[in-house]
Amino acid sequence: MDANLATTGSAEASISGLPALTTRDAAWVLNTEQMLQEELDHFCGVRPPGDMKSRQARADEAQLSALCLSGGGIRSATFCLGAVQALAARHMLGEFHYLSTVSGGGFAGGWLQTFIRECGSLAEAESRLRGSGKEVFAKLRRYTNYLTPEVGLLSRDTWAGVILYVRNTILNWLIIFPLLLFIPLVLITYRTALEAASRSTLWLPLVVGSAALLVATFNACRMLPSHRPRVAGVTTYASPPFIAGGILAPTCLWSLALPFTVRALFEHGLPVPTVNLCSLGFWYFVVLAVGYLCGMVWQKAKGHPGQWLYERNMGAWLGSSFVSAIIIVIGTVWTITWAVGDDVTAFNAADAQVSQALTVLAPPILIVVHLLQSVVFIGFRKSAERADLDREWVARIDGQLLLAAAGWTALCLCCLIVPSVALGREEPKLPALFSAFSALVTGPAAAFLGKQVFARTQALAAKGRMDNILMIGLSVMAAVFGISLFALLGWCLGRFLGSAYDWWGHCLLPRAVYDRSDPADICGINPYGMILILCVAVAAILAGAVRLFGRVNVNRFSMHGVYRNRLTRGFLGSARTHRDADPFTDFDEDDSPRIAELGTERRLLPVVNMTLNLTDILRTEWAERKAASFTATPFTCGSATLDRTDMLGDTPRTDGPRGAYIRTTDYACMETASDRVSAGKGPLLGGLLTISGAAVSPNWGYHSSPLIAFLMTLFNVRLGAWLPNPAVARRDDLRLAKPRNSVLALLSELGGRSTDVRQAIYCSDGGHFDNLGLYEMLRRRCARIVVIDAGQDEKCTFFDLGNVIRKAEVDGLAKIQMGDIRIFPRAVIERDGKRAGALGYARGTIVYPGARDPAQLIYIKPSFLDDIPAEVRAYGATSAAFPHESTANQWFSESQFESYRALGFHQVSRMFGSQLSTLSEWTTYLDREVGRHGCT
Repeated sequence: MDANLATTGSAEASISGLPALTTRDAAWVLNTEQMLQEELDHFCGVRPPGDMKSRQARADEAQLSALCLSGGGIRSATFCLGAVQALAARHMLGEFHYLSTVSGGGFAGGWLQTFIRECGSLAEAESRLRGSGKEVFAKLRRYTNYLTPEVGLLSRDTWAGVILYVRNTILNWLIIFPLLLFIPLVLITYRTALEAASRSTLWLPLVVGSAALLVATFNACRMLPSHRPRVAGVTTYASPPFIAGGILAPTCLWSLALPFTVRALFEHGLPVPTVNLCSLGFWYFVVLAVGYLCGMVWQKAKGHPGQWLYERNMGAWLGSSFVSAIIIVIGTVWTITWAVGDDVTAFNAADAQVSQALTVLAPPILIVVHLLQSVVFIGFRKSAERADLDREWVARIDGQLLLAAAGWTALCLCCLIVPSVALGREEPKLPALFSAFSALVTGPAAAFLGKQVFARTQALAAKGRMDNILMIGLSVMAAVFGISLFALLGWCLGRFLGSAYDWWGHCLLPRAVYDRSDPADICGINPYGMILILCVAVAAILAGAVRLFGRVNVNRFSMHGVYRNRLTRGFLGSARTHRDADPFTDFDEDDSPRIAELGTERRLLPVVNMTLNLTDILRTEWAERKAASFTATPFTCGSATLDRTDMLGDTPRTDGPRGAYIRTTDYACMETASDRVSAGKGPLLGGLLTISGAAVSPNWGYHSSPLIAFLMTLFNVRLGAWLPNPAVARRDDLRLAKPRNSVLALLSELGGRSTDVRQAIYCSDGGHFDNLGLYEMLRRRCARIVVIDAGQDEKCTFFDLGNVIRKAEVDGLAKIQMGDIRIFPRAVIERDGKRAGALGYARGTIVYPGARDPAQLIYIKPSFLDDIPAEVRAYGATSAAFPHESTANQWFSESQFESYRALGFHQVSRMFGSQLSTLSEWTTYLDREVGRHGCT
């Protein structure tokens, strides 16, 4: 089979003018064209030799059809089950080539796929579904409340869920908190090192800082756009890694090293040595001048044009450097004076205050002053032909440095200043009160977060003023909590180091001697040196903890695993004829089939839609999306957005079209590298459906916010999952159902920065990109598409439909034109009755690039129509929001489940005429019905 697929892929590539993959490569990695060609061969058979038709032409001739089940939690699942039952009653399920599912629609789609597998064939499954449904859905009704089937505060399911959340959160904290503790530890270590600085350490930091500043100045001067060398007429550009390592990092190192020299200039008990500070300013001036001259000499030695610019701007550079040097001296004197007051001779008594002030203020002040040098220089320099580029380039560099300075200041305030002001007193109740305040902030923030998450998932169209106010309020809560958290971490770490220092002193000296001794002179040992040793020891312990607990699978111990087990039991397990479930937990590990085992009948090929999160956006045109589509089928898993072009180890290079898809049997199937039981079988369907329904995640498409991501990760509100990156990961790593580096993954979640250039990618609810499952069917050029949109949309704003129409047109997949949409809110239907002309569905046309005939779209949405069954209307009388009740409610009662299922069955059944046997006839009939109701 692999050989045939390889041949097919190579033939298609050669026809399209694209390089073909080798047989070895095609066995496990494909690009987008090859993936689509393989699916087309599955439906139509392998193209015979000599057939020169393109894949697009073959797809148009094949008249592919798709059934799309949208997201919307269990509400969507139950409505879609009723719709599927109605289609089965008309022998219509076999008309669809694809079954595309998202989130809650995946619950129904997974149940249907498992049910077909249990029945042995699609025909048998349709036959059993054509009945009343009592027998078919009997087991499923046990799990309408699938998260906690046993309801009540004292139920076993409720307390099992509590224990699972607490246990998983603690396991995540074992990784997170050692990482977070490194931040206050670094700041305390830096402050302690400043306190230990003396005249013996005067020259080392000065030399190191001067060398770093010299390197940064030299690189900045020679890589300025107007100074850049040209080789054979081609300009040499500075790459972002070079800028970070050659300019930004050395500048930051200089700003951190110079305070040691400033601190060492102050011998205890002496007045402020202004002369020495002036010498320090002069040294800064000399380093900048030498760096500039080195750039000029290098440019001249290389024979690159542009050295005349150095000569013309020498005066502006020296003048701006001189101004910055003076400001550095003034700023240093002001910092010391601010710390110790007007009595500068009291420096010895204010030792700690000076070190604290230098730690918090000196590095950012030095960076800001250094930025003033570039401001003055840019203002007075003589321009060249690339003057605008010069100004933009310098502004970008300065912006990065200013951001680093602001970040340093913010962390110092949180970890050093706030603990010393709010917690550094002797009142024993103050730390407890501060901790309680943090808890009080955390509780409402977490509760508000959950509410806001679901609210935004339910009503994506409501992006008005109130929505923005709520998001701002939530961000403020997250910021306050973050400040409180780092303050407590800094205070606890400081108290621990102080206690450890006292314990060390008691071990070295008898208590009577220690109590009479000067703490600064214990057996001749420098106390700051002792604290530095303790800081190094703590750092080693934290590093060991991170390494040890970093082996924890971040997918297994997030809420993703808890969600997956219950979803699998409720929707996949209930479709099985015989289960061998544990009598105590009611879980059966065989409930979930492998997705690679499905789709054998060339009909209803499952396509599970997920979202590839790109919150650390590299493509600015996707700054709003922050995401891309990621799919899993029985054949491949991957995304058309990815591009596998590296040459790492056994990783092949694909120079053809974009896209990276891995064979499903080779992707994310093994828990560990030694897991041979699951090797070569592909991922479980239940796990993929869970990711597709992971509505609550730190990174979740266009809703993502770094502050909220920090809070959600910390409190383990994580339903998404990390998967190996098809475009980057090595083949061995691609088989793992987890990231290779759990620490890096958690850091990315904490910072809300997920991308597609690392070994692992973060996938979440497919609705964070396309909540209808329509986007990928347009990529496959399906000629007839039925979309069941059961997302929460009580006002009928059609946000999800408009979202996918816009993205498909922007990305060049297709252009969709909807007719008159006769789908109205419940309030309008109840007010106007039959005069409203509500149909509950709409028709649209799809125009693919290069296609001769338009494709057809049927769009169905839950509607409170005037002829709904009496039992459905009776339930609607008890719930004003029906049939668009909150997605946050995933605990359906029997009446809710049956009402949504019956509504789906009724609404789709009423769309059929008396003599219909094919999907083509159905679309023709609906066209006639739409016209009969006066729609255009």
